[in-house]
Amino acid sequence: MENKLRFCQGAEYFEEALPLGNGTLGAMVYGRCDKEKISLNHDTLWSGIPRRYTRENASEIYLKARKLALEDDIEQAEMLLQNEFTSSFGQSYLPLCNLFIECNDGGEVLGYYRELDMEKGIARVEYTRGGNRFEREYFVSHPADSLVVRFSSERPASYTVSMDCQLEYTVRTEGNDICLSGECPVSIAPSYAKDIVPTVYDGRGIKFSALCSVNSDGEIYADTSTIVVKNCTYLCLRFCAETSFISFDKLPEKEHYEACRARMLSVCGKTYEELRASHIADFSYFYNKVRLELGFESPALFTDERIKRSDKSDDLGLLELLFNFGRYLVIASSREGSQAANLQGIWNEELFAPWSSNYTVNINTQMNYWPVLMCGLAGMDMPIIELVKKISVTGADTARDFYGADGYCAHHNIDLWGLSTPVGAGSDGCISYAFWNMSAGWLCRHVWEHYEYTLDREYLENTAYPLMRGAALFYLSVLKEVDGNLVICPSTSPENRYYHSKGKVAALARYTAMSQAIVMDLFENISRAAYVLNIEDDFVGQIREKLPRLNTYEIGSHGQLLEYDRDFEEQDIHHRHTSHLYGLYPGESITVGRTPELAEACRNTLLRRGDVSTGWSMGWRVNLWAKLKDGDHALSLIKNQLTYVSPEEKRSWRGGGTYPNLFDAHPPFQIDGNFGVCAGIAQLFMQCEDGKICLLPALPTELENGSLKGLKAKGNIDVDLSWEKGKLTSFSLRSPFSHTVCVKTPTEEKTVELRAFEKAEFKVL
Repeated sequence: MENKLRFCQGAEYFEEALPLGNGTLGAMVYGRCDKEKISLNHDTLWSGIPRRYTRENASEIYLKARKLALEDDIEQAEMLLQNEFTSSFGQSYLPLCNLFIECNDGGEVLGYYRELDMEKGIARVEYTRGGNRFEREYFVSHPADSLVVRFSSERPASYTVSMDCQLEYTVRTEGNDICLSGECPVSIAPSYAKDIVPTVYDGRGIKFSALCSVNSDGEIYADTSTIVVKNCTYLCLRFCAETSFISFDKLPEKEHYEACRARMLSVCGKTYEELRASHIADFSYFYNKVRLELGFESPALFTDERIKRSDKSDDLGLLELLFNFGRYLVIASSREGSQAANLQGIWNEELFAPWSSNYTVNINTQMNYWPVLMCGLAGMDMPIIELVKKISVTGADTARDFYGADGYCAHHNIDLWGLSTPVGAGSDGCISYAFWNMSAGWLCRHVWEHYEYTLDREYLENTAYPLMRGAALFYLSVLKEVDGNLVICPSTSPENRYYHSKGKVAALARYTAMSQAIVMDLFENISRAAYVLNIEDDFVGQIREKLPRLNTYEIGSHGQLLEYDRDFEEQDIHHRHTSHLYGLYPGESITVGRTPELAEACRNTLLRRGDVSTGWSMGWRVNLWAKLKDGDHALSLIKNQLTYVSPEEKRSWRGGGTYPNLFDAHPPFQIDGNFGVCAGIAQLFMQCEDGKICLLPALPTELENGSLKGLKAKGNIDVDLSWEKGKLTSFSLRSPFSHTVCVKTPTEEKTVELRAFEKAEFKVL
C-alpha cells in the first residue's frame, strides 16, 4: 500500500512542503538544509470578534425581490438584492508563525531525502553535508497537542533557532524557550474586496502565545529573541500554542500564556521517545482502519516526478497514494474538539489567504467531510456538526431579520464567529454567490449521515433531529407556490449564470434544481428520522404533506437536467459548479436504478460540462460519474486531477490538478479536492444506495485486481472485499448491531442476516 510521499530536495514553495497536524495545530515542513522553515497554524487563530450583521428592512427587500422575480423582472430583483440585502464580508483564517532552524555548518549537500510517512504521521529528512550525516524527524502529536522536532547528526553541529510572525507580535527568550505573543486584527478584508480597509487592529482581536522549548546535548546560548546551540549531536524542539478564543458568541478574552506554559511543562516532562510512541499509536490507529491494495508496482520515482509525467498509465499506484493522502489529511486536520477543516484544512501561511481560507459552504466545506464516514473515521466529523450547531444560533437571527422566517439559515460563507448573513457588501455581481440561502440544508445532509453510519440513536434524538428541524422550519417559512409546485423563490445556482431575456446575463431565477433538491433531501431525511424516533406531530405532518410538491426536475432540449426553472442557455457550459446534480451526489433523489431517465439527464449534463475543470470540481465529478456507475469515466477524471500544476502558478480559474506535495490545485490550493477524490475513489468500490450495499458498482476496467478492507457502510457495517480479473471474489460484513441487509454485487442481489459482532464472510463464484 502506498503510504509515503518522497522527495529528493527541500521545498521552495508552500505547495512542496509536507503537512502535519492534529486537528488544532498545523505545520508545513519545508525540509531545507541551510535554514529550515516550519510554517504553523492554530485552528482558532482568526481575525474578528463576535458581531451581529443585519440590514434594515432586509425582509421587506427580500419579499420585493421575490415579487420581481415572479414577474420575470430578474434584473431589477438582482439589483435590489445586491444593493439593499447583502451585508459585510466574513473574517479570515490566519497564519500563526514561522519556526526557523538555521544550520550553521556549511558544505555540499549529498544524498538528500525527504518523506512523509502517512501511516505514522511523521515527516523525515536525511542528508550528508561536509562529511557529517544529518537526520531529522517532525510530528504534530494529538495526545501531547504539540509539534515535536528532532535534529540529529553523527558529528557535532551548530544551529540557530528563531520565530517570526506576520501579525502584530513580540518575541523574547525565557531560559531555553522562545516565546512569541501576538494579536489578531479585529477585521481583515478579503483580498478581492474593494474600498475596504485591509486590516484593522483595535486591541479586541484574538490574542495568542506560542512557545518553542530547546533541548540539546550541546551548548545553549540565548539572546533577546533567538537561541543558538553549538556542538550538539541532537537538537529537540517542542512547540505549543494557545489562543484567547472562547466561543463564537463570546469576546476572545481567555487566558492563553499560562495555558501554553502549562502544556509545555507537560510536554517537556516526557522524553522524545515517549512522545513519538504515543503519537504513532494514536495516528496509526486511525490511518490503518482502511487498506486499499490495487496490486500495481510503482516506478522508482519521487512523488513530484510521478505527478509530472504526462503518461501515468504504468503508475496507477497513484490512486492508492491519493486515496491514502485524503484519509491522512482528515486525521491531521479534523479531530473531535477542533474547529472544522476550512478551505485549506488547517494549513495557511498567507495573511490574505485565497477566499479568506474560511468556510465556503456552497460545496467546499461539505466536500471536506465526504470521505470521513465511509473511511471509518466517525468522530472526526464532529467539528462540522459543531459548525452547524453554531449557525443554528446565529442563523436564527439571519432567518428572522433577512427573511421574516422561522428556524435558521446560512448563506455561502461561514467563519469562526458563525457568520450566516449574505456577504458581498453590495459589490457588482455578488448575487451569483452571495444570495444563496441553502447551506444549512446541505450541511444537515452530513448531520443525518452521521446517524446513518453510526446508528447512534441518542445523537439522532438530541443533536441531529433538532438541527434538521430548525433548518426545515426556515424552508417551510419561505416556500412559495409557483406553477403548482412549492419552490424556494427566488434562487441561484451557486456562482453560475445564464442568458435571460434579450441576451442579458443573470444569476437569479424563480427557482433552481439545486435549491429544490436540497429541500427534498432534508424533508426526506426528517421523515426518516421521525420514523426512527417515533415522532408524529404537526411539524412532521407538514413535512410529509409538502414533500411531493417539491420535485421540479425537468429535462432540457439537450437531454440535460435543467439547472434553472426554464431551459435557459448557460453563460458557461463548462462551469466548475455542477450544483443542479446535487440530487445525484451527495443527495439521493436521483439514482441509476430508481430514476434512470433523470440519471441519464445527469450524464448528459456532465458530458456538456466537460472533464477539465478546477481541482475540487474534478473531485466532485469523480463522485458523480461513480454514482452513474461509469468507473472508466471516473478514472479518467482522477487522471485529469493528477495533472501537475507548478507552485509558481498560484492563481488560475482553469486547468486545476495537483501540486508537487499532492495538495489539490484549484488553483490556488484548496483541500476540498483532496477530500473529494478520496471519497470518489471509495465510491468506485462500494456505494450505499436505495437501501442496498453495492459492491464494485463502478469498477474501472484498468483496476482489474485488488482488495479493500475497512470501508464503512451505512448501518455501522464494516466491509471488506476482494476482486480478480474485474470480478468480485469475496466479501465480508461485520457490525456491532444485528441487521438484515441487502447486498448488491455485479451479478446478483442477496439478503444477508448479520448478527451483532459476528463477521459474515462470502465467497463469490
